[in-house]
Amino acid sequence: MKSDAPLPVPCLVVTEGFRPLLEILNQYQRIMIAKWILPALMAWALVLIGFGTLGLTAFAQSPRLLDTAYLELLRAEIRTNHPSVAAAQARLLAAEAGVRTVRQWEDPMAGLGVMAAENNRRRDDGDILVLAEQALPRRRLYEARKERANAERFLFEAETRSAALSLETVVAQAAVELALVDEMLAIQASQLVWLERMAANALEKLKDPMSNASEALRLESEVAQERQKIDSAQRQRIRLAQQLTILLGRAAEAPWPVLRLEESANLTPGLTGELSRLVAVNPSLQAMLSTANLAKSEVEVAKRERSPVFSVGVESSLYSGGDFRQAIVGARMTLPWVNNSIYRANSERARQKQLAAEREVEALGRKLRGAAVGAHTEAETTARQAGTIATEVIPRALKAAESTQNAWISSKASLLDVLASQRSLLDARLEERRLVAAHRVALETLRSIVPPPNPP
Repeated sequence: MKSDAPLPVPCLVVTEGFRPLLEILNQYQRIMIAKWILPALMAWALVLIGFGTLGLTAFAQSPRLLDTAYLELLRAEIRTNHPSVAAAQARLLAAEAGVRTVRQWEDPMAGLGVMAAENNRRRDDGDILVLAEQALPRRRLYEARKERANAERFLFEAETRSAALSLETVVAQAAVELALVDEMLAIQASQLVWLERMAANALEKLKDPMSNASEALRLESEVAQERQKIDSAQRQRIRLAQQLTILLGRAAEAPWPVLRLEESANLTPGLTGELSRLVAVNPSLQAMLSTANLAKSEVEVAKRERSPVFSVGVESSLYSGGDFRQAIVGARMTLPWVNNSIYRANSERARQKQLAAEREVEALGRKLRGAAVGAHTEAETTARQAGTIATEVIPRALKAAESTQNAWISSKASLLDVLASQRSLLDARLEERRLVAAHRVALETLRSIVPPPNPP
């Protein structure tokens, strides 16, 4: 188990002697202690205030593990609250209603006419004309339009899943970034504690008449720089927390718990299995396939619209005096061959749209497979690097830092050597946490390309 606790600093014991010089140094020591203790208390107060801005209750609690269960809670929350998902669902409902609007029978037509003529002619032929007409259904055209409406519904259904999946990826990666900043704050806080203890040790070494005050000044500079890094990380933490709050639609004053990443990188799923599932589960590719099916339906609709329209009707003549005169039953048909060139152009347009959609499906499939390979490689690489740093680099850097620090206490090593070894240890700890976070981000990217087979 790796530990982020600061290195122990051995105490320096000085024998009696040089009493006049020691009295001067003791007075200097009291002044320097005041310089060290008060700024240290102020630094920790800033830490508390920074976390208090986001909720003192969260800071008082133990860090929340950012595991799969917690990420799934965030995903479910954004699917429920984000307006983009609601808009996509509204479009899907509109498309489902559009399927029900496809009709097989056209509206019937009715008419009424009045004749203006001499009385004898009106009496003989009738002066009121009543007519009704009904276009006969075109079954194949109806089926083609129904198929087009269903293809449009499948398109919006896939776009709804794609919108939700994109937001899930954004919120998960933002949460990982927030957890990384929290871990960096914890590591940097332990580094600040170590520097302050080293500063106190440097004051003890000042009691030695052969010591140099430059070490205490150098450590003072290191402490100031570390406080600045902590302050910058706190501001970054506040920004990330506020962005997450806005993204999820929470109240502005809602606190965020202190998060921590998992101890090690998770297992990366096999690439072959992910690529085999890509076509069946990727919503963007499914939306493009629905677009191709929609274009195919357009070709069939354009083909069926070239057929003639048949209708039947009846006309009846009545006399206003109340007598029936005559009735005519007839049939009619349109002549689409007159506009044959227009229908051919419409069919060609639909075929070209289908061809374009099919090529776009192929292009998107290649792009997604390449992105999946990239995300998988990134996940595997960062997992191996994080494991190497955790098992090999950090333990050796810890031993080197302890050895160099003990050598400095016995005046066998310089302060620069101690700071360099401690900085190497700090960098290794931070890099290991960054790699674990990068591994989780790569897994989320891979999940956005190859989502779970049964999305919520």
